[in-house]
Amino acid sequence: MSGDFAATPCNRWLGFELVWRSSERVEIAQPVRHEMLQETGVVQGGLLTALADTAAVYLLLPDLGDARTMAGTTVSMQFLSGAVAGAEPLRAVAVPLRVGRTVAVCESSVHQGDRLVAKGTFTFLLRDKR
Repeated sequence: MSGDFAATPCNRWLGFELVWRSSERVEIAQPVRHEMLQETGVVQGGLLTALADTAAVYLLLPDLGDARTMAGTTVSMQFLSGAVAGAEPLRAVAVPLRVGRTVAVCESSVHQGDRLVAKGTFTFLLRDKR
């Protein structure tokens, strides 16, 4: 399987935990640490984007096989509510919107407890390795 989640240094450093993975849904959890907060006391948007992106990547990457690879081409994030420390962990859920031979589009939502914190759409180029 391509993309060993637990062995990826960035995933370990950010504290990501792969909760569920299928080709139709991925869920990743992340505890909120004080170091993740920006000036106004909420989780910095780039970190929310990294969590949402990682969920979208693991929706696709493990099923590509060793002969194929992928690269992100477009991301659009909407930040809807502040995520805070001292509350429940963040949870990103990614689902496919369309997966073709060369292009895939996924949607990721980031929640903290019952609150929707952010939502993003991610587009990836899928191709054969050279």
